[in-house]
Amino acid sequence: MGPRTAWLLNLGAEVELEDARRTLGAEARARLPELAGRLGALVRPDDLVLFGAPDEARRAEGAVGRAWLPTPRALVALAQAGARVPAAPSYEVLRQVNDRRFSLGLGATLAGQRIVTTLEEVREALAAPSPGGNWLLRRPHGFAGRGRRRAREDEVLGAARAWIEASLRSFGALVVEPWVDRVADFGWHGFVSREGRLTRGEPTWQETAPDGTWLSTRPAKPGDIGREETELFAQAVEQAGAALAAAGYFGPFGLDAFRFRDGKGSLGFNPRCEINARYSMGWGIGMGERRPDLEPEE
Repeated sequence: MGPRTAWLLNLGAEVELEDARRTLGAEARARLPELAGRLGALVRPDDLVLFGAPDEARRAEGAVGRAWLPTPRALVALAQAGARVPAAPSYEVLRQVNDRRFSLGLGATLAGQRIVTTLEEVREALAAPSPGGNWLLRRPHGFAGRGRRRAREDEVLGAARAWIEASLRSFGALVVEPWVDRVADFGWHGFVSREGRLTRGEPTWQETAPDGTWLSTRPAKPGDIGREETELFAQAVEQAGAALAAAGYFGPFGLDAFRFRDGKGSLGFNPRCEINARYSMGWGIGMGERRPDLEPEE
């Protein structure tokens, strides 16, 4: 048996991608141990779990470090805990590939998706027909349902204006997409090696709250995803893996997808809702025994 693995579970570290100086609030940090207990097969029984707390110094002496999202702050925390600091993509690469504009740059997957940078562009985008009459505005970085707002055209200069202007001022852009009735959510996880080799897991079914917050994951059962949907999903995973490697990213990632019902009652499938270039709550379940992340680094 090889060295013990020490996991730095900096769940919510996307806030650092918005601003390197930001940290999770005290309430969110207090929830980390509970969330970590729901990671399924990602963390093995004998692994050591860290959260970057001051009292963790030297707790992981000699262990192999792994981070949920290997930001500079996470790597420092692993070093202070005494773990072997893993190779990781640069902060700039992590920020780029976890930006929702990176996913949209691979092609729109819903009619009307676009990037907007001004209030007038938001008004123009929301003036177009939407299946449900509403639109979803998403900040470049976000997680667990954060950083997004549902809006109609008439709200751009009204109830939604302050949020839109604050978002554009702080982040420079928003991603706009039609609000649709999601009827089933799925995930497909993978791993990109430093040489650009892709290892895929198996599709998963995901239970999510109305605001997009993850609740649970299980392996997809026969019939959960249709044949054509599976083909589209598999193509999207391959495309995402290649794009991540080309951008200089290596490590775990996941693709979220969903089936939806449009305004006419017809079903559609979005094979790439977003790319998460990090570990995710269902990653261990989706990858099963395929764990290139645990192979010794050369």
